[in-house]
Amino acid sequence: MKRLTLRGLSRAVAVLTVLVVVGCAGFIAWPLPGTLLSREALSSLVLTDRTGHALREVLSREDGRSVGLPGGRIPPKVRQAFIAAEDQRFTSHPGVDVVAVARAARDNVSAGRIVSGASTIPQQLARRLVPRERSWWGKAGEALWALRLTAHLSKEQVMLEYLDRVPLGNSTFGVEAAARRYFGRPAERLSAGQAALLAGMARSPARRDPYRRPEMAMAGMRDVLSRMVEEGFLTKEEAKAAEETPLDLVPPERVFEVPHLTTALLQRLPELGLDGASRIETTIDPALQAAVERAITEELRGLAHRRVGEAAAIVLDNATGEVLAYVGSSDFLDEEKGGQNDGVRSLRQPGSALKPFAYGLALSKGFTPSSVLADVEVHLATPGGAYVPKNYDRRVHGPVRLRAALASSYNIPAVRVADALGPEQVLRVLREAGFQSLTESASHYGVGIVLGNGDVTLRELARAYRGLARGGVVGPLLEVRAAFGPDGRALRIPQEMQEHRFLAARPVELLTDVLADEAARAPAFGLDNALRLPFRVAAKTGTSRAHVDNWAAGFTRERTVAVWVGNFDGTPMRGVSGITGAGPVFARVMALAMRGLRAAPLVDRSHFESAEICPLSGERAGPNCPGAMKEVYLPGTAPRHACTMHRSDGALDVGPAYLAWAQAEGLTSTSVSAEEGPGMQPGFILPANGDEFLVEPELPESAQAVPVRVMAPKGAKLLELRTDDGRRIELRPPFVTRLPAVEGERRLELWAPGGSEPLAVTRYRVR
Repeated sequence: MKRLTLRGLSRAVAVLTVLVVVGCAGFIAWPLPGTLLSREALSSLVLTDRTGHALREVLSREDGRSVGLPGGRIPPKVRQAFIAAEDQRFTSHPGVDVVAVARAARDNVSAGRIVSGASTIPQQLARRLVPRERSWWGKAGEALWALRLTAHLSKEQVMLEYLDRVPLGNSTFGVEAAARRYFGRPAERLSAGQAALLAGMARSPARRDPYRRPEMAMAGMRDVLSRMVEEGFLTKEEAKAAEETPLDLVPPERVFEVPHLTTALLQRLPELGLDGASRIETTIDPALQAAVERAITEELRGLAHRRVGEAAAIVLDNATGEVLAYVGSSDFLDEEKGGQNDGVRSLRQPGSALKPFAYGLALSKGFTPSSVLADVEVHLATPGGAYVPKNYDRRVHGPVRLRAALASSYNIPAVRVADALGPEQVLRVLREAGFQSLTESASHYGVGIVLGNGDVTLRELARAYRGLARGGVVGPLLEVRAAFGPDGRALRIPQEMQEHRFLAARPVELLTDVLADEAARAPAFGLDNALRLPFRVAAKTGTSRAHVDNWAAGFTRERTVAVWVGNFDGTPMRGVSGITGAGPVFARVMALAMRGLRAAPLVDRSHFESAEICPLSGERAGPNCPGAMKEVYLPGTAPRHACTMHRSDGALDVGPAYLAWAQAEGLTSTSVSAEEGPGMQPGFILPANGDEFLVEPELPESAQAVPVRVMAPKGAKLLELRTDDGRRIELRPPFVTRLPAVEGERRLELWAPGGSEPLAVTRYRVR
């Protein structure tokens, strides 16, 4: 019985041994899992500019940096250094080095614990691909996987997979990432000493960290160089020279440039279908980006006394839609000013920067550059109540031609245009131009949409202005030129919108001619203003209510630039408008964007017909007009009738609509009297009853006076103002003056000399 038991046990052991051997052989022969060598979890993401320079690197899913060797090519010095350091018999063993295992087993048995590893490069790769606990069974499983890897992969593939995954300290994986991290160069340009230092780190990256423990790192390098000599990879002289050659270790800094754009792209990776990318090449022009960043910093320094704290800018290539420069704030790291806010993508009110789109629609609907718009006080009924628009200069300008109204950014004519077209149509064009942020209904915005009472982004504004530069065709902006997966395969980049037309080409060309007209801009901003550049540029500024936001946007044939200045916390600026705040920044950025380019003509005026017109009436200049000017028109739309405002007797027939304006301006020779104009009674044009004026304590009092304009009785030569503090002020033609802006509720009376009661009374508030 005893003999049978021993015989049975022997057979069982034999059978078990055969089963284990067969099982191991089957495991080794079984094809590798398809996802085993996946690099998605391995690869970090590098974002570069258009030249390939790294802007930002994002850690891999293993919380580390990893970049594969370009093209799967292993630099000879790197191969030699790692073979000498980690696996001298790499080319001859099947994945496990029996000689090294025997030696390690002897050492471990003598010590009673694992003190020597004898892990080959395939075993180390297996440990990275299929992590196991550090034990006898773990080592056995690791060895089986090493044999399996070597059975199915070439030695070259095994070495490449290992070199792309080996941990090399500071959350860095792979020799390519480590070469860039420690030496600022690709692995193929490493010296023998640099390759040896990295190979020396493989067994103990933390203990041989060249930043924290340089002595240990150098000792490891010397050890590897010595082994390279033993293996015949280097001569003693070459090893000595490598040891003495400076390593050129780069400072331990993390790359982080163009922070707002790279942050925006990282947040949108799933939306773009690029969350598996390992390299994304952006459209950023590094030289232009750096120049724009410097310009913004310097311009803000000059605006600091006006409480301008921040700025943002974007530069587009009109031909391609590529974003060449993108600055979201002056300093991403300035927490006090909210520098991490992205001024390019933030929603804010654009003020008059939206006017060109309403005027472009008007020009396509029969308006012309000489169409006269009434710049006189108007009360418009809106869903929110009566709306009384005001011009920025608090003045009215009477009959104003469309060209002058747009170029000088008068609000009242713009509102009249929006009212004539209908807020629904203006909003439709804005949305078609790419202002996707305008999500409310037309009744919500009303005619105020033309003055920018809806929130948009600077990026949307730039995209829409590029649409104007392209003759009314809006298209997607490109922030990514190319993207590649961990295997080097190019990834598809989706477009944010389909290219489409939102305005007809010829009206847009006429609109461009108006936006580039420096003479038409001069009455409001002077000839020497911020938008005057050495080349012709079509541009428009915008200022939101209470001086919270300033905008400037414009284009040449080649480039579009959009700029915002203000404060992220909504603090109002002091006495800054679009032309004085954002305007200078825009001018400087546009000049930088056009550097090295020859500006092509913005408009081909041969597409238009021209006519001599009266500057006041906008009609063809007649024999009684004191002056004439040339205007251009779409073919067939030039005015046909001669001016009817200027009469042969020298009188100016402005009609009832402009009587108040004409009298306020001292044009007493008008042929329409107060009695002939219905409702034209003596009274206050400014301040109108219920007007409010905002006082800013930091501004001098002289800059904040309340404007007074009076409609005088026919034939009046002298009137009197009486204030609520007892002062009496004489008024003579043209019956205008200014009063100090004293805070509080104010009452103002208009008296005729010797009158027994006031002709008119107005109440206004200064706060």
